[in-house]
Amino acid sequence: MTTVNLGSARAKLRRAKKQFEELEAHIEEFCSNPSARATLRADLDAGSGYHIIRISEAPDYSQVIEDLSLSVGDIVNNLRCSLDHLAWQYACAHAQGVPRKSKNVYFPKCNAAHGQQHKDPGFLAPEVWARMHEYQPCRGVNGRPDSWNGPYVHQLDLLTELSNGDKQQMLVHLELRSNQFETIPTRIGLPPWVARTDSGFEFLPERISDPDPGAEHLDFAHSSGLVEVGAEIARIRAPFWAGNASIEQVGTATPMFALPEGKPVIDTLKRLSIFVEAVIGDLEQSRP
Repeated sequence: MTTVNLGSARAKLRRAKKQFEELEAHIEEFCSNPSARATLRADLDAGSGYHIIRISEAPDYSQVIEDLSLSVGDIVNNLRCSLDHLAWQYACAHAQGVPRKSKNVYFPKCNAAHGQQHKDPGFLAPEVWARMHEYQPCRGVNGRPDSWNGPYVHQLDLLTELSNGDKQQMLVHLELRSNQFETIPTRIGLPPWVARTDSGFEFLPERISDPDPGAEHLDFAHSSGLVEVGAEIARIRAPFWAGNASIEQVGTATPMFALPEGKPVIDTLKRLSIFVEAVIGDLEQSRP
């Protein structure tokens, strides 16, 4: 009887985790550097009374995007290979040696919709496929530990899409999003629930519901979310800015790296890593 050895699957997963840590540190270092921030200006829209905040200057991000895209590709390919190594071991165990059509052995993906046939890949023992099948897109939601609020995408679908695209078509596409920005003061005075004292400031929870006539108002409805010259970040009605038709340097925006449709890079890769580790851990419990 052929023994299942998941050492190589675990090794690929460990390598992906190590690369993930390096990527996370690289992104954190880059985003904490003031020279990486884009410059913002504000122009008053007389009709609405809002100042429109746009990016007026931005560094050349092309090199860092290329470097991070290559890193993301390495991670997703190692995660995908980890699952393929898992499938290979179980295929060998089922065939009692090298499978007859070895080139066709990989971690399968079942996308059967409701009412359609859930096809057995044929190179796995029925009980092994039954376990793998529980982690397939056709089985529905498989957890989502990330902060992306777009339409749900199953981990195996996303992992396969990213890995195939990186290997066959182009580098993993990364976007720069302006999720964080800072501006000069926007209001005159403090809100009613904050009082200035000799030692600093005091929070007054009993006044949290009091009217705040000096508050600024933000509108993100027109924002593209992208970090590029001319892109709108937000619209703000700021009492402290009143009377200024234009403010040349109103603040800065910190770029945040995202996959298409705004998926956060770090949280998404973490989600994929958790999924792969869960599959390996489950199959490992039943190995011969």
